[in-house]
Amino acid sequence: MLPLLVCVMAAPFVRDFNVGTSKNMEVGFMFMFFVTTATGIYAVISSLGSLPSWLPPLGNAICILVLLLAPLVIPMAEKIREVLLNGEIMKVSVEKNAGGNQVERIESGMEDVDGDHRRGNDQVISVKEDIGAMSMLKRVDFWLYFFVYFSGATLGLVYLNNLGQIAESRGFSGTSSLVSLSSSFGFFGRLLPSFLDYFLQRRRYLISRPACIAASMAPMAGAFFLLLNSTNISLYISTAIIGVCTGAITSISVSTTTDLFGTKNFSVNHNIVVANIPIGSFIFGYSAALNYRREDDGDGTCMGLQCYRNTFIIWGSLCLFGTFLALVLYTRLRKFYSRK
Repeated sequence: MLPLLVCVMAAPFVRDFNVGTSKNMEVGFMFMFFVTTATGIYAVISSLGSLPSWLPPLGNAICILVLLLAPLVIPMAEKIREVLLNGEIMKVSVEKNAGGNQVERIESGMEDVDGDHRRGNDQVISVKEDIGAMSMLKRVDFWLYFFVYFSGATLGLVYLNNLGQIAESRGFSGTSSLVSLSSSFGFFGRLLPSFLDYFLQRRRYLISRPACIAASMAPMAGAFFLLLNSTNISLYISTAIIGVCTGAITSISVSTTTDLFGTKNFSVNHNIVVANIPIGSFIFGYSAALNYRREDDGDGTCMGLQCYRNTFIIWGSLCLFGTFLALVLYTRLRKFYSRK
């Protein structure tokens, strides 16, 4: 209900602006990145109950609110800078020449800002092709991409959704800390690709998106097989790896959909891609439930590593197969990314 209310309140203020680029873009990005990282770290610490005892709940809420409102500093600072620049640019001095004519001269010492905006407008984001949903469904690249996401991000989300029952079946009592761990690493997994992509592009390095997805899925497959170990440390390590890899794939997939199928029909195309999330949740969740009931004690509960052993083997194998599909997609798109 809260997200709906926020959207309704924010919708009247949404506008489409052609902002171009700014010299302060890097400063704004770095500020946004550090604020986001600090918010995530603080949320993790507070959820684990590691805050100082002298900090009351109200103080905790105020700290979270300040961190959430901190990104507003960027547009406010940009607006103040714009007002100051306009004040300097619009200074008019009137000079009288020898003939008595008045000449108005605009002191435009900041004209390089306009040049930055013009150069920003000239930048073009290249895509493989700009197609609609029906044409996309006929592409081999789409089905490769679809099953890569199906056996990667969707599989990771199913694991995270069943994390409580998995921990309980292993006799692990710190379920809340495990959930906090998965949420925090999922958050940083979503944040990391954008950070790397920004700085690599500034240095004219471009990494193939399918290659990034393959690099994220390989350790996830290893994490599923690591869960066959009964120790608690393996549960922590596997959950952290699956969380960060799932978050990274989810973030990278947005850019991948744009690269492969264009921006014109992005919303429809990407919704078709992520439609495999409910499909995969049903298939993987139901199969895991079947394996769980097959090993239960007759009363509907199962305790021990055997409850999810077959499930983890299946999930790890599917993730390895998805890694192979991601490499196939990388091979097919290697020429496109080398030209881009």
